[in-house]
Amino acid sequence: MAGPAFDPSGAVRFDVKGGAASDARGTRLVLVPATALEALERTTPGALAHLGSEVGRGCGARVAARLGGDGAVSAATLEVVVSHLAGELAIAGLGAVHFERWGRAMVIVVANPGVNSDGFLGAALSGALAAASGRDVSIAPLGREGTTARYFVGTQQTVVKVRSMISQGKAWGDVLAALQKVVT
Repeated sequence: MAGPAFDPSGAVRFDVKGGAASDARGTRLVLVPATALEALERTTPGALAHLGSEVGRGCGARVAARLGGDGAVSAATLEVVVSHLAGELAIAGLGAVHFERWGRAMVIVVANPGVNSDGFLGAALSGALAAASGRDVSIAPLGREGTTARYFVGTQQTVVKVRSMISQGKAWGDVLAALQKVVT
């Protein structure tokens, strides 16, 4: 893996005497129970996805800063970027993240997600990728198997197709196989 390895040292700092938590750049953090986040969706629909996007954007911004900006992120190997994104998302408590290639399709796999909401996780992943790369990113949930969630990453047009196929009851593997001719 060419490029700097992800180093979690000092990623989260606790000032117990001052009653504060922050990231390495000094941005204040608040630790929130996942159940409180899930309750937010019941009281204010859409709020959890917005919050997920902001959490993800924070993770992606830290990756971009560490690697030298979104241009450096684009120039880095996929392995380096994925390593840093996965590390930041894990520190944020979102789960163990890795990326899979299915032909030309990109899939993000989240094992042991910290919040049981595809809206939150999808928005967090999209926000992280967008902030790290400096480009808008579209994501569609593919489904869950036990404690593993999968998300398709692609153009807005392809994401619409994926959402349609998933809503028709197609299995995620079948969706990815069908996309091999149309992934853009």
